[in-house]
Amino acid sequence: MNDMKQSKNDGMNLNPLIGFALGAVVGAAIALLMAPASGEQTRRKLSSVAQRLGNDAGRSIQDIRENVTDTVKEVATELGADARSAIDADRRASLPRT
Repeated sequence: MNDMKQSKNDGMNLNPLIGFALGAVVGAAIALLMAPASGEQTRRKLSSVAQRLGNDAGRSIQDIRENVTDTVKEVATELGADARSAIDADRRASLPRT
């Protein structure tokens, strides 16, 4: 049972990554809005930044999805092995002793 708790804690803590990404977005938006540029240039820059951030977010979500899938498979394998062991032990205990 402790193995399951340990494997749960082995995953990445995403809070710093999310905080960094949000800070980058806010900083980029402020920098673009404060920079002396025409409205069209600013809109183009904002669009470019938004597209890049969207692509990065999509990749991050895919990585997280893959990590979660792998973890679920590992836990299922461990639980299956534990269940088989318990069933086998029960069968052995149920056999008549000679």
